[in-house]
Parts: sequence; C-alpha cells; structure tokens
Amino acid sequence: MSAATAQGEPLLRYREAFDGRDLSNDAASEQRRAAFEHFLKLGFPAPREEAWKYTSLRRLESRKFAPSPRGLLPDAGALSSTLAGPRIVLVNGEPRSELSCAPDETEGLRVSSLEESLAGGGSAAALLRVPVGGGTERFAALNAAMCPDALLIEVERDARPTQVLHLLLMSCGDTPLMSHPRIVLRAAAGSEARIVLHHVGAGEPEHFVNAFVDVEVGPDAQLHVYRMLEGGTKTFHIERIEATVAQRGRFVLHDAQLGASLARLDVTARLAAPDAAAELTGLFLADGTRHLDTQLRVDHLATGTRSLQDYRGIAAGRGRAVFNGKAVVHQDAQQSVSRQVSRNLLLSSGAEIDTKPELEIYADDVQCSHGATTGQLDPAALFYLRSRGLDESEARNALTRAFTGAVVSRMDHEPFARLVHDQLDSRLLRLLDHVP
Repeated sequence: MSAATAQGEPLLRYREAFDGRDLSNDAASEQRRAAFEHFLKLGFPAPREEAWKYTSLRRLESRKFAPSPRGLLPDAGALSSTLAGPRIVLVNGEPRSELSCAPDETEGLRVSSLEESLAGGGSAAALLRVPVGGGTERFAALNAAMCPDALLIEVERDARPTQVLHLLLMSCGDTPLMSHPRIVLRAAAGSEARIVLHHVGAGEPEHFVNAFVDVEVGPDAQLHVYRMLEGGTKTFHIERIEATVAQRGRFVLHDAQLGASLARLDVTARLAAPDAAAELTGLFLADGTRHLDTQLRVDHLATGTRSLQDYRGIAAGRGRAVFNGKAVVHQDAQQSVSRQVSRNLLLSSGAEIDTKPELEIYADDVQCSHGATTGQLDPAALFYLRSRGLDESEARNALTRAFTGAVVSRMDHEPFARLVHDQLDSRLLRLLDHVP
C-alpha cells in the first residue's frame, strides 16, 4: 500500500496531480520527487495537531483542485490597478514576462527563473529547499514539488535600487485550480531593497494558493517586504515566509491581510549572527465568515540580536482570526532584545480572535516583553465623536482606523501604504454600516 493510500483520498488526488506532470526534462526532478514524498509522509494536519489547533483544513481536504494550465490570462482590470514602477507578474505561480516590466539591472537587481538559475550554476537543492519545522512544513514541501517555476530575485552587493519592485501574484481560472508560487529573495552584503508581494484573485470559483517565500539577508544588508493579501473571497491561501538574517542585517515585513476565505501565514525569522534584526508588523481583517491564521516565530541565535512583532487584528460578523507570536532566545544570544505586541478588536458578538504571545528564553542577559489585548470599541470615545457631529458609522470607522494606525504608519512605502489605507477604509465603511 502506498503512503498516499494509507493517508486517505485527499492525498491520492495530489498524487494523481503530481504523477500527471512531465518531469523528463526537469533538471530539478530529483528534488521535486523527494519533496513530494515528504509531503505525503507528513500529510494534512491531524485534528489535534498543536500547530493547527484553531484552524481546521477539512474544507480544503474535501476539495479537488486541478494543477493550473500554462498560459492563463488574468482580467485586464487587475493589472491596471497595480502599483507603478517595475513589476513582475506571476499567474497561478507562473512568471509571465509579457505582462511584466523588468527592473533596470544597472541598479543591481537581477531577476531569473529556476531554469536560468540552474543553467548559471545555481543549486536545485537550494532553490527548492524545504524548511524543517512549523505547521506549514508539509505545504512548503508540496510547493517545492509542484511549483511551475521559482522566481529568484537577487540584490547585488552594496546595491540600493531606487525603485520598489512590485511582485503581483495572481490566481485566476474558470475552474477550481491550485497554484504554487515560489519566490527566492537574496540581499547581498551591504545592499538595501524594497519589494512588494501583492496577492490578488478572483471571487469565483474556489482556488488553492500555496506560496513559499525564501529570504536571505546578507551582512549589513536591509530587505523590506510589503505583503498584501487580497485573495478572492473563496480562496484557500497558505503561505510560508522563511528568512535568515546575517550579521548586522535587517529584515522588515509589513503585512496587510484583507482577503481569502481561509488563510494561513507562517513567518520564521532566524537571526543567525550578531546584531541581526527582524521587524514583523501587520494587520488583519477577518469579517463575514473569513478565517485568518497568523503564526510568527523569531529565533535569536546570536549576541545582540533584536526583534519586534506587532500585529493589530480586527474581526466582525462570524469572522475568526488566530495570532501566535513566538520569540525564542537561545543560550548564545546574550544581550538580545525582543518585543511582542498583539492588539485585537472585536466589532460584533459573533466574531472571535485567539491570540497567544510566547517567549522562550535560555539566556540571562536579555530584554524581552510581550503582551496581548482583545476588546471592543470604547463607548465613551464613540459618544465623544458623535457629539462632535459624526454619525454612528463614521465614528466607528474613525476609531477602527486609529486602532490600526500604529502598524500602517510603519509602512514607509507611500504607494503601498495608500493602497492598504484605501482598501481597509472601503472595507470598514461597508462593514460598519451593518454592525449593530
């Protein structure tokens, strides 16, 4: 009996999809097969698995998604509404040069495909690596096995590109499809770059997006990633961001989760050398029946490392959100500083947010703090704003927007911040009109 048969019908469907691929001319076929067997070994999360305690994938398991065919064209309107500047478009995980506007290589920013990277001496094991641990290890393995390509973005040593590179990751199709975008970001020593990851998708039909972002920040380098999830209302979205930061390097994530039906984001930052730093900040809006699960982990592995985790969550209707932020200060990470903040706002009685900040400290000379709050809008503040001429909906919107202000103000790429502001404002106005 095969591993897939032993673990049930859902895995058999993925086995059929993988076996249907032609790997005869794929230079990375060995890595793909090993990754897929790893996915089969781990299987889907069991109901009592701690990493999936608050998020059930039974709906995802019950669906049948076909691999996306090559060459699908997205709606033209989705492209016209994107940010200006250099742009790389991926449609169902496939980089599309005819829809893209490549960055100027004279600025020290190079973009290549998996095939181009391997032809230039790149390692398939490195480009299709599967990180160990965490609830999404299984899906990172599935991504390595099924991704149509891997997009490698390299920032050259001491380069500081003046323009922000916009990666538009689109899901589309008239039938239920799965896609596996894979992005590899490499910031060499002394470089500094800003990259936008913008997920968009159609409302119909259901799609399964399984993304993986592999990040390496070199010594004295800085990489700012601006992530926005605007997936379709029937999209299952699972994403893992794995970052390793070298000495005096800095990795900054600005996250805005405003889409998908069920979404899970796992972010792991390894501060691997002295004075490395990571800032993971963001917001999420779980309205209607939306379910959003965010899992952060920072490993302090060396002296003088620093980290910040600051997320603001909003839930309304029968929406549910999960936030788990964890910092682990290892024995050799003396003089490290770690701060965690999780603040959450419930706009209706049927909404729910489960939050769990965690600290594990194995060093004695550190500064660490964490805190979490969950509450509702302040009636006194609402009354004050209404006494100044705002109606009920306007007052609620003003207070809710102010609640997210701390993380939005950190989004230092103005076009991205404006996009988040406009999308959030539009959603809140529609939402708060129906909140009792």
